[in-house]
Amino acid sequence: MVLQQFFTNATVEVNEDTLAAVFATVNTPEEAAVVCILGTGSNCSYYDGKKLEQRVDSLGYSLMDDASGNYYGKQLIRDYYFNHMPEDIKIAFADKYNLESDFIKYNLYKQPNPNAYLANFAEFMILNKDSKYINKLIKDGIRLFANNMILQFKEELKTVPVHFAGSIAYFCQDEIKEVAKELGFKTGNFERRPIEGLVKFHTNKRG
Repeated sequence: MVLQQFFTNATVEVNEDTLAAVFATVNTPEEAAVVCILGTGSNCSYYDGKKLEQRVDSLGYSLMDDASGNYYGKQLIRDYYFNHMPEDIKIAFADKYNLESDFIKYNLYKQPNPNAYLANFAEFMILNKDSKYINKLIKDGIRLFANNMILQFKEELKTVPVHFAGSIAYFCQDEIKEVAKELGFKTGNFERRPIEGLVKFHTNKRG
């Protein structure tokens, strides 16, 4: 392994980001939980204390990734252009970003990482959470994600919590908890930056 050549005194383990989200959020290495990522993209897995399981194959940000940063960015731009935004929100949104159609299309279709470009707009949503329009937008996205992803694990949800990793999840904790109560699942930990939880996990594991 290439990494082992550079980190000669370390134990090197390479896994996918979903397992990193698990280790960043669970309370103990053996804890079973449903673990969600809500950041630039989104994902959901079940960890039984040993193995990771996913029941939905991701088809990428353009078809999936509900309740992610790029999902909310897309919804905000659509609502702006379809005139679904309240006037005060629309003015504030236009003040913060370049919303010229040619500029948006250039970033979406001519530049790399259009998902990251869309996710940049989610900051506006977080900063304007006191708006009824924004609050509904957030909860509608979470409901969509919960119904499509979290509720794939209906049986497991009877006994395990749902942990969340990522900035969207962290800043939308209140809305996630409301939807969780509505749909009947129990929320657990929220970790904004998985790397911090990972450091804690591996430190405790060694100690």
